[in-house]
Amino acid sequence: MSTGLLALFAFTPILLAAIMLIGFRWPASRAMPLVYLFTAAIGLFIWDMSFNRIIASTLQGLVITIGLLWIIFGAILLLNTLKHSGGITAIRAGFTTISPDRRIQAIIIAWLFGCFIEGASGFGTPAAIAAPLLVAVGFPAMAAVLMGMLVQSTPVSFGAVGTP
Repeated sequence: MSTGLLALFAFTPILLAAIMLIGFRWPASRAMPLVYLFTAAIGLFIWDMSFNRIIASTLQGLVITIGLLWIIFGAILLLNTLKHSGGITAIRAGFTTISPDRRIQAIIIAWLFGCFIEGASGFGTPAAIAAPLLVAVGFPAMAAVLMGMLVQSTPVSFGAVGTP
């Protein structure tokens, strides 16, 4: 089989996921199992992988996913603790006394705090903590998510201390 055709088969699961999620607007809980089965079939029949290797890769993916979800669970727990304990209100009041300028607030929360959280735990935690914190302080949701995602590019090259 030619290299171009193998590359096309390697790209088809990504394309299938995009078509199902974006084109047909299916929920991920319905689209991703089908994409997984399609990918496993490509591994079995096109790439000549053994069934044991596909099962082992699936189990490895589940273990990695559980580890990532455990770290993100801690980040969301911290955010909810701040919200229900009144910490968000205190943070909001503190940031308005530091500077009423939104740009300064964005730099402090998104970049400084986001870099600290990325270095402490990694795995997209700034998006899970800094972005909701920005929304709680009063930023528009789209701007908060954009800043939360952008902040992950700076400290990610240094690695995370909190990762096992």
